[in-house]
Amino acid sequence: MNRALQWFIGIWGGMVLLVNVAAVAGMFAQDGFWDGLSHVQDTYSPFNILNWVFELVLLSPALVAAWWLDRRKQRA
Repeated sequence: MNRALQWFIGIWGGMVLLVNVAAVAGMFAQDGFWDGLSHVQDTYSPFNILNWVFELVLLSPALVAAWWLDRRKQRA
C-alpha cells in the first residue's frame, strides 16, 4: 500500500505540474510573448488568492495521500 501511495503522489504531482506548464504555454501561444508574460504574471501573482486556492484544491489529493503515507509509516 505504501508503494501505491508513493506512485499516486508522484503521478498526481506530475499531472499538476503538467497542467500548470500547459496553462503557461497556452497563455504564451494565445497572447504572444509580452502579453503572455503579463498574463502569466497576473495569474501566478502572490496576490491572486483565488488562483492559490484552486492550486491547493488541485494538489489536495496528493497532499492527503502524503499525509496518509506518513501516518502509515509512523504506525509501522
